Amino acid sequence: MLGDRLLTVNSLADSVFSGEFGAEGEKGGLLKTGAASFTLAGQNNYTGDTTVSAGKLSLSGDSNIEKSGNVRLNRDATLDISATTNGTMVNNLTGDEGSHVVLGDRLLTVNSLADSVFSGEISGNGSLIKKGQGDMTLDGINSYQGITRIDQGNLRINSDQSLGGGNKNNSDLIMNGGGLKIFGSFASDRDVYFNADGDISVDKDMSSSWNKIHTGDHKFTKSGEGELIVRNGGDASEINLMNGALTLINLNMNSEKQDALLNVNNGVLNIIGGDVSAKNDLIYITGDSTINLDNVSIKSSGNGMRLSDNVQSTLSLRNQYTDMPILVEGKNSILNINAGDNTTLASNMHKSDESTINLNLMNNSSNWVISQRTDVDNVRNSGNIIFSPLNKSEFNNLNIKGDYNGGNGTITLNTVLNKGGDKDQQLSDKVLIKGNVTGETVLKVVPQGNGDNTASAPGNIFSSRDGISLVQVGGDAADNAFKLDREYISTGTKSPYQYRLFTYRGDQVDQQSNFLGDKPVNVDFRLQTAYLDSSGNVVPGVDPDYNNSNNENGNGTGNGNGTGNGNGTGNGNGTGNGNGTGNGNGTGNGNTGERKSRPLIVRQASSYLSLPAALSNYSNFVLDNIDRRLGDIYSKNNTKQIKDFDFYYRFITSSDSYKSNLDLNNYGYDFKQKNNAMSIGTNWTAFDYSNNKVFLGANYTFGDSRTNVTNSSQESSYMVVNANTFSLTGTLINVNDYYIDGVLSYGLYNGHIYNNREKISRVKADSFDLSIEFGKRFDLVNSLEIEPQVQLISRNLYINKVVDDNDLSVDINNQHPIIGRAGFKLSYLVPGTESWKPYFRADVINDFSNSKNVKIEGVSFKTGKNGGKFNTVIGASGMLSPDLSLYGELSSYQRINGFGFDGQDFNIGIRYSF
Repeated sequence: MLGDRLLTVNSLADSVFSGEFGAEGEKGGLLKTGAASFTLAGQNNYTGDTTVSAGKLSLSGDSNIEKSGNVRLNRDATLDISATTNGTMVNNLTGDEGSHVVLGDRLLTVNSLADSVFSGEISGNGSLIKKGQGDMTLDGINSYQGITRIDQGNLRINSDQSLGGGNKNNSDLIMNGGGLKIFGSFASDRDVYFNADGDISVDKDMSSSWNKIHTGDHKFTKSGEGELIVRNGGDASEINLMNGALTLINLNMNSEKQDALLNVNNGVLNIIGGDVSAKNDLIYITGDSTINLDNVSIKSSGNGMRLSDNVQSTLSLRNQYTDMPILVEGKNSILNINAGDNTTLASNMHKSDESTINLNLMNNSSNWVISQRTDVDNVRNSGNIIFSPLNKSEFNNLNIKGDYNGGNGTITLNTVLNKGGDKDQQLSDKVLIKGNVTGETVLKVVPQGNGDNTASAPGNIFSSRDGISLVQVGGDAADNAFKLDREYISTGTKSPYQYRLFTYRGDQVDQQSNFLGDKPVNVDFRLQTAYLDSSGNVVPGVDPDYNNSNNENGNGTGNGNGTGNGNGTGNGNGTGNGNGTGNGNGTGNGNTGERKSRPLIVRQASSYLSLPAALSNYSNFVLDNIDRRLGDIYSKNNTKQIKDFDFYYRFITSSDSYKSNLDLNNYGYDFKQKNNAMSIGTNWTAFDYSNNKVFLGANYTFGDSRTNVTNSSQESSYMVVNANTFSLTGTLINVNDYYIDGVLSYGLYNGHIYNNREKISRVKADSFDLSIEFGKRFDLVNSLEIEPQVQLISRNLYINKVVDDNDLSVDINNQHPIIGRAGFKLSYLVPGTESWKPYFRADVINDFSNSKNVKIEGVSFKTGKNGGKFNTVIGASGMLSPDLSLYGELSSYQRINGFGFDGQDFNIGIRYSF
């Protein structure tokens, strides 16, 4: 019987007490002293404190001390429950450093009726259960191998070893209604299981990481200013972040609840990997916080993120795709979104008038996809804003209430390229900025429609109301703040004309096209049909300031000059148009004023219009005449020259300059052309006919032609064509010194046209040529000879229909030119030789064909004429041996009547007679 007295047991030797220790309800206590062991094996009813000052207090069988008020272990003292039947519960366990609790394989339940600290060691294979509303602190190094379960109150730890030394398969932490408070930094391999709602708190400046968490249907709350990390996933259904930082790696979160899956009151939430899905809101933010998402699979039937009143939050995305809706509904709330590396933000955003959304696309792998009208406040764009393509003629606006900073980002818009003009006809996604614009942005236009001439005023006078507005700015913006990703747009419009971006500002802006609402437009960036004036400037229509009295379409007035911006280095992909009247010219062909304007056509079109002249010139270059093919074919002084079989090889090259008979206003293009070819041939048989010698032969010529259209910097292009020519030849030489030469040839052409150094189309053509040449030689004095020559060429040139990479269909009419040549050759036989003859030749060559039509998507253009030229030649031929001839000549030619070809060519050949 203890009554209310303290019994001190001084254990000088091991002893066992199997009787009843204290009567029911007695308030007395037990003080164990002495180094030996004292074992309680009976019923213990006392309610006072149990203190082990020295030695070991052991419990065995059904004995327990659960009625004892407090249990305290002094340094080097031990409580041993390993011999109990089912373990024991102790109240308010405290222990000094160096004290011990031995579990064996039994369960120790600590009922914390008040806050307590245990700094000793708990060992054995058993487990620990924390009950009671008080906090229990474990700040020693424990080695028990079992689980730790927190049923009530808080368990405070500062290391992973506070929870024992077991492996992660049998030493997990179970949250069963209580909380865990962490006041040290450490990493644990344990899993945390929630059998009930639970709280884990980490103190300021501390960081604690765990293997996995498993919350089931229960709520997990993270509190405290420190950081909690879950390294290897698990599962969760509802998480609250009250403070500090929470990092969840590869965690699968799935909630069918009506509450939000993630409730963030304050702090930093990091989610890396894993799958997250919610029936209602995914993240609900009620306090200042930062959310970082990295490579998370997100599905939400409600709002992906929702902000309440007076909240300032940051959402940062990396390696992330998300289309979760974002709702900033609270008053005075601010959401800053940072889209980082490899991120696509496809969320629909909604905000109240009293809230703010700021967006930062951080680099060129950051994408923002817009699929509906979107209102934000400020945007910095170093990435890509992409308006989602729509199946219907519906378009979206990006409304920016504040400022826009273009950090060399891009904006992709869907646009119907039509005439535009009236607001309801400007069918395009739009960027509408009420504040100021800094930096530069590239606009990528995804076209629809078939194009039209936006210069709709009488006489195609340009106007700031014409065309399609893409970007409007209420504040200030530089002329080059927005530019096209290419020089112009044409792809997909089924039209040969260019759309370009023009800038209007201040009084030039047509406020009837205002999409900003209550704020006037100060700078307007518009797509319009590009025109070329007579000075070579790009303008959005006909300049209203020149005398337009003879314009077929009549006079008109304009209301503002535009500044073109969008000259790029792209390959012309996109769309554009500008159908006009007359010869493809929006202003007609009758204008006699000093200044003219007409629609610009796509660059490759200048090559399409130059192709017939260039191919015909190459065909003339390789067909030429008998002197260039064979050299001197007959000589009274050398019968070796007329053997029955000849083999010859020659190389020819030319550098030509073409000037069109059409001016640039009528799409006349000048070009430079370089031709190179090699020819091999033979006269395989010869026979006598009356007083004539007849030779029959054939040759094959392969070469290339490079043509660069030069006179319009806005429409320049070039083409490279490879050619193969097969010819049959027949030559009759009469004893009276005249000859008749005939050639029948077939040419096959394959090449490519380049637009701004990018291959844009492939061209194929073939030709059939028939040439008849006649010449007669007359002897003059002192070994001089003169030989009048005439030649007639008939050609049929067929150019295949082209569909280029801009999806433009090009149909070039078949060409049937007739070419005539008339001239003379004056030669001199060098004294003392039998064959060496230098010579001079002069020819007039004329192409009698007229201009032909080229249709580009049904729009007709005229080709230039080849015209005539005067050709002067110096050359020589002679025998290197009785069977081997060498011949060559240098030609220079000048165009006649101001159009056609100038240039020079060089021909050298060698012929062997058998």
